Amino acid sequence: MNEIRQRLPRTREKRRGALTAFYGDSAALADELEKEETRQRIRTYSETGDDEVIGAIRLLGRIRGSVTIIHSPPGCGAIKLEDELRAGGSPWLITNIEENDSILGADDKLREAVDRAYRTWRPEIIFILATPVVAINNDDIQSAATEKEDQYGIPVVPVYAAGFRSKTAVYGYDLVFHALAKYVLKKDPDALPLPAVNLIGTAGTKTSHIIRDLDGAGISYNNLSGSLSIAALKQSLNAFASIAIDKDDSRFLLEWLEEAHGIVHLEETAPIGLSGTERWLLAAARSAGAAGSAEQARAYIEEAKAAAVTALEWHRLDGASVFIDLPPEQAFGVAEFVEELGGKVAALSLTHADSSHVARLREWAGRSNPQVFIQQGQPFEKINALEKLKPDLYIGRGEAAVWAARAGIAAAAVDSVDVYGFGGVQELAPLLAKALRNPSLSRYLSAGSSSYRAGWLSKSVNWHIKQEVK
Repeated sequence: MNEIRQRLPRTREKRRGALTAFYGDSAALADELEKEETRQRIRTYSETGDDEVIGAIRLLGRIRGSVTIIHSPPGCGAIKLEDELRAGGSPWLITNIEENDSILGADDKLREAVDRAYRTWRPEIIFILATPVVAINNDDIQSAATEKEDQYGIPVVPVYAAGFRSKTAVYGYDLVFHALAKYVLKKDPDALPLPAVNLIGTAGTKTSHIIRDLDGAGISYNNLSGSLSIAALKQSLNAFASIAIDKDDSRFLLEWLEEAHGIVHLEETAPIGLSGTERWLLAAARSAGAAGSAEQARAYIEEAKAAAVTALEWHRLDGASVFIDLPPEQAFGVAEFVEELGGKVAALSLTHADSSHVARLREWAGRSNPQVFIQQGQPFEKINALEKLKPDLYIGRGEAAVWAARAGIAAAAVDSVDVYGFGGVQELAPLLAKALRNPSLSRYLSAGSSSYRAGWLSKSVNWHIKQEVK
C-alpha cells in the first residue's frame, strides 16, 4: 500500500467517493456511488457532528498501554475529547497551546508533555495527536517524536488529524491505523504463522456475544476488538485471514493487512441477526488457518439459532414500518434483522456512504428500496424526515432517539446494547418489541411544544443541501 509512504492516508472521499449529505432512495444512492466521481454536497446549515479528531481519539483511547498527548489549545473541543478518552480508559494529557504558541510554535511544550507522560505512566507507546491549530501553525511533531523515541526507547507516534480534511469521522480511524502501520507494525521475518483469524472491531465495539459464538464454534482468533493491545496488533501480521465486526471502522487496517502482508480480508457483512451471524461465523470458520472446522461451526450455529428463534416468537414486529438511524454497517445489519422479525424498513439514516456500500444498497433496492438519508449532527433533518415518513418505530442512538420520541414515534436506543451475534439477537429483539408496544413515553413527550416551527418542518427534507461548487 503506497499510502504508508505518505505522511497521511487519502480521505474516504478521495479513496471511495464517500458522501456525507444525500437524500433519495437506495437505488439512487447506489447509482451515485458507482459514478467515476461522486457529486459532493454541502449543507447550508451545519450543526455539531463528530470529525476526524474525535474519530482518532475514540480509537486511541482504546489502545492498551498507551498515552495520548493532544497537541492543542485547552478549549479545542475539550469536553467532547474528554468524554471519548474517559470512555476508552487510556490516560491522556493536553499541551495547552496558547495564542503565542499558535503563531510561533509550541515544540517545547510538546517535548515537555512527552517527558511528563513517560515519567507518570511508563507507557508502552505514546501517541501525539495533532489538531486544527497544529495543522495551521505547522509544528514539527515528527522531530519531537523521533527525539523522544530515541530517548525513551518506546514508540512515539504522530497522528496528523486536522479536523477539516474529511467530513467523515471514520477517517480518524484511518489516521490512527496509518500511523501504526507506518511507525509500529513491522513484520518479524522469524515469526511463525498464526493459525487464527484476526477479529477486528475498533473503537469500543461490544464483543461479548460474538466472542462467545466464536468460542462455541471452535474458531481460533487474534482479538483486535474492544480494547486493543500493541501485541495483538503485531500478531495480526502473521494471521491467515481477517474478519471485521464492523468494516466501516476498520477498513484501512483490513486493506493494509491484505495488500502489504497478504492477510486475506473476509468481505462479510456485520454479524447482526440470525442470517447475518450465521454467514459471518461460517466465513470465519472456513478461513485458512482458523482452528476448528466448518462442521463444528454449523453444529453450534444450528443449536444457537434454534434457541434464538424460539425466543423471537414473542417479539415479532408484525409489519411495522421502521426508520433505522445508525452507521452504515450496523444499519444494514439491523435492517436485515428487522425483516427477520417481520418488520418493514422504511428508511435508513446513515452517517456516510461510499463505494464499499454499493452491494448492500443494491440488495435493499431489490427489497423495499427504502429512502436513504445521509445526515450527521443535524437533528432538524431527522425530525423533518420522521414527520413526513411517520414510521411506527425508530431505531438509533440515545440523543437522536429522544428527538424521535418527541416527534411522537416509538423509539429504541441501541447505544448500550451488544447487537452482535446470537446473543445480540436475543438482546435486541425484546428491546424493539417493547418500544413498539409501549408508546406511552413518545405520546407524553410529543404532547409538549416542538423545537421547530411548522414552517421550518414543511420544507423539503434536503432543501438546505447544495451541490459543492468546484
